[in-house]
Amino acid sequence: MTNPLLSPSGLPCELPDLRAIRAEHFPPAFEAAMRADLVAVETVLACRDAPSLANTIAVLEREGLFLDRVESTFFTLISANLTRDLQGIYEELATKLSQHRADITLNRALYDRIAAVPEDGLSPAELRVLGEYRRWFERSGVLLDAGAQTRLRQINDRISTLGIRYGTQLVRENERAAVLVTDVARLDGLDASDIEAAAAAATEAGHDGGYLINLLAFTSQPILANLHDRSLRQAIHQAAMDRGRGPSSPTGPLPTRSGEDLRPIAAELAALRAEQAGILGFSSHVDFVISGASAGSPQRVREMMAKVTGPGVANAVAERSALEQAAGYAIEPWDWPYWTAQASSEAETGQAPLREYFELESVIHEGLFRTARELYGLEFRARPDLAGHLPGVVVYEATHIETGETVGLLLGDWWTRSAKSGGAWMGSLVHQNRLTGQKPVVTLNTNFTAVPPGQPKLLNPAEVVTLFHEFGHVLHGLLSDVHFPSFSGTKVARDFVEFPSQVHEMWVLHPDVLPHYAKHFRTGEELPTRLADKLRSGDSRGPGFAIVEYLTATAIDLAWHERTERDPEPDLEAFDADALRAAGLEVRGIDPRYTSATFKHIFAGGYSAGYYSYLWSEIIDADAVEWFNRAGGLTRQAGRRFADSILTRGNETAPMDCVRELLGREPDMGPLLTRRGLTGEPAGVVQPAAE
Repeated sequence: MTNPLLSPSGLPCELPDLRAIRAEHFPPAFEAAMRADLVAVETVLACRDAPSLANTIAVLEREGLFLDRVESTFFTLISANLTRDLQGIYEELATKLSQHRADITLNRALYDRIAAVPEDGLSPAELRVLGEYRRWFERSGVLLDAGAQTRLRQINDRISTLGIRYGTQLVRENERAAVLVTDVARLDGLDASDIEAAAAAATEAGHDGGYLINLLAFTSQPILANLHDRSLRQAIHQAAMDRGRGPSSPTGPLPTRSGEDLRPIAAELAALRAEQAGILGFSSHVDFVISGASAGSPQRVREMMAKVTGPGVANAVAERSALEQAAGYAIEPWDWPYWTAQASSEAETGQAPLREYFELESVIHEGLFRTARELYGLEFRARPDLAGHLPGVVVYEATHIETGETVGLLLGDWWTRSAKSGGAWMGSLVHQNRLTGQKPVVTLNTNFTAVPPGQPKLLNPAEVVTLFHEFGHVLHGLLSDVHFPSFSGTKVARDFVEFPSQVHEMWVLHPDVLPHYAKHFRTGEELPTRLADKLRSGDSRGPGFAIVEYLTATAIDLAWHERTERDPEPDLEAFDADALRAAGLEVRGIDPRYTSATFKHIFAGGYSAGYYSYLWSEIIDADAVEWFNRAGGLTRQAGRRFADSILTRGNETAPMDCVRELLGREPDMGPLLTRRGLTGEPAGVVQPAAE
């Protein structure tokens, strides 16, 4: 049997032959790709010529594309549909991949050859590549003694195993925690398509009737905004809070589902990361991570959080007070989205619901793709002759308008499924690079509830923002123009990668964009100006809620990863609440965006000690939005400048150098504070340190 992973597919842009790939193809492909990596190392070390980029780093990069292709395909599939077969392979691979990477990055002879590459005559991008390679090896522990390296290998193996276990079990927890409703009357407030989708989900899950409410990644579920039944809202919210907490730790008076307690895994991961940081000479995992990021130091991150916490909490308290006046009772976490939506719907009396103006295909073609055409000269067209990784995945080809040249491929996977990772994300199947001439292949993944065939999919405003955000990542991958694949597209610092995606959120409500895609799905009527202005006025649940909910997750992340080897065992039941109390983020009615038991970003997603990145990137984003407005807005000239300074550079230029080139200075926090409504106290509200 031919293994389609063992060689390039020959399809456009080297898109993997996804129709032909089976789970059993991956183990031998990984083994072959890892062997090829080690052969490349031997080739480099056997070279008798003086070290150079061409005979050292270029060799590693070129030969590493085999493993990159296999890995990228594998992680695309397990994120989209974590079957039991793929999960078993994933768990077996964890230690092998960890050991393989250590065999390379702890190879002192290889490091010495890289360190010996002369810097004279190198371009700025080549100097960056050389410096980053040296740093990667050093931060892996290549300069440590044998005993320390042995312990680092053990730690890395265990971290890989635990991270996979946390992530895969969280997918199962999401499946287990779905809420089954037997009485359709309790779904009052949902539209017909949502009710039909819930019925279909129940059938798919094997239930004999009923309506299944699948949970999304966040604690606060979007469906709460529409459900009139308060007890059902509470049950859904509690199910979300109880995920990953085990069978004996209910958070409220309602029965909880049984399941695995993921918090001990989180605690062990944090402890291992603390030990790893200590071996490498850092005070904590936070210190280790941020020292290699664009923020530069934990102190800068803490200062950033301090500037927004007090005003954010004050705004949230004021918002809650207004909601309680409308509700007539104390607002709990399951009430906040609902009563905010009620206030909004009162303002919309006589108007069609907002979502009727946001039809998925219109948002994609007249929102995302039209914006890319105006800014960057890109044209997208469907390629039905090319197969995605699952039924329903749409493949688009991006081309330059002027030349017709192919830029790359985009695979859109819009629909939720029980074994799909939560949330939304962009991924890469093929990384652009000039070394081999590869063009990029990227994915855009969301978890929209499917609708029956022939019916339009209507989005809420938050889902539209999500699409524009992830499309920003897509453009970062597609417009990459670098030489080495390891530096391509979104392979930049975690606290920088969110900047391009957040900037592209500015186009959601931009007057040159919104009228083209926000049209009533039946009548074609444009979104009324009054409703557009209301959307522009702020977050659907208020600026206070938005910033506090975000900061809760950041505080939990930092609390776990500021721990040291000397700290006592954490109290898992109290950890999250203690972290929020210490950060001044206890606000009745707002539960953390993620708990320690549901925080895939930091325990299985590469964002450990890095969830602050979204706010750090937003500082740059808010400043860049003002730059875009000064530069003419939705114009090819502004888009070309942004692409040349930011999107094309990958990691071959230091991130903050890219920002300074665009802005002509260091970024300023002022635009962010203004955007978030954090420049002063709400009228009549006394600012508390915490509540």
